[in-house]
Amino acid sequence: MNNKLLMLCFSLIVGCSSSKEDFKNRSVESIYKKGLALLKARDYTEAASEFKDIETLFPYSSKANEGQVLAAYCHFLAASYQDAVREIEIFLRYHPSNELVPYAMYLKGMCIYMQTASIGRDSKNALESKQVFVELINKFPESKYYKDSLKKIMILDDIIAAQEMMIGRYYQKNKNPIGAIGRYMFVTDKLSHTVHAEEAYFRIIECCHFVGLKEEAMNAYKILVSQYPKSSWTKKAKPLTKKII
Repeated sequence: MNNKLLMLCFSLIVGCSSSKEDFKNRSVESIYKKGLALLKARDYTEAASEFKDIETLFPYSSKANEGQVLAAYCHFLAASYQDAVREIEIFLRYHPSNELVPYAMYLKGMCIYMQTASIGRDSKNALESKQVFVELINKFPESKYYKDSLKKIMILDDIIAAQEMMIGRYYQKNKNPIGAIGRYMFVTDKLSHTVHAEEAYFRIIECCHFVGLKEEAMNAYKILVSQYPKSSWTKKAKPLTKKII
């Protein structure tokens, strides 16, 4: 064995023994304090690593669960949303009754919410985020995250409705009125509280008129007049109904 190889082996042995010694000297309190210090310094990635060490090295300590959630929070702040969701899902799977569950669910919802694409792209994340927030408010109606979760649901509903309308208009433009009606009806049936419902009824009238569904068109018009009497879409629909009759 040559001298260079001997030196390499020696350095590896020293390094390993040093890390073992460091491990022996570490405690839950020291790791927790270091994690907080890194968090305060906005070194979120390193902070997440420290908090994760609590759960990994001291899984039965009183700080283990908190460390896992804090690690997820740090990943969230670092915009590492997938890492954060992964940590949260593991936590929720093994600690479904923990007092931190409402916050963990809220954090998961926020992670997916932050990845929600703008209108014009797939609304998959919007639907998943909404599902998490809905589950949170149903399970924990007294949670302090209840009100903000409701607000997020309203925003997500608007994004989902806008996406459905965009697809519906695309179908309608490309001579697929039946496919368009399905999209518009999803908005009127499931998302009628959004600002897109008025236009959805108008578009249903247009599509039904195009395929000769006179009764369905007039029913949509009656709802539009009843629920949105002063809407610009109601005024726009009136002359169209004269052609239907």
